[in-house]
Amino acid sequence: MSSKNRKVTQVRVRPALSDTDVRFWLRANGYDDVADQIDKVMLRWKAQGKATRRNWWEILAGDKNGNPRIAGGKKFPILRAARIRQGLGTDVPNLLCRNVNEQAPPVRNPPRWSQERRQPST
Repeated sequence: MSSKNRKVTQVRVRPALSDTDVRFWLRANGYDDVADQIDKVMLRWKAQGKATRRNWWEILAGDKNGNPRIAGGKKFPILRAARIRQGLGTDVPNLLCRNVNEQAPPVRNPPRWSQERRQPST
């Protein structure tokens, strides 16, 4: 198939409108570059037809040893607020913190996954 015959489609990523979206928090706290990096990875996945989902707070917290995580082939910085939110230590090298007073939103426990809603096994 030649490049002249290719169908051009536009792929868009849902904008971060809710304060529960990590990208919303990132932009509100001066991490626009990190939010843009997440948008680019999500856009690439969507363009490839993938329905990949990630807990971006886990990615931004790094691993338990303080090493950066990779998602979509891109290495993400380790955010101090993300490590605190995930219950990990903050005594790691290259920890990114642009505001010492920043606080990540609490971990959500949606009712969809609560133990109370589960039906007993038969």
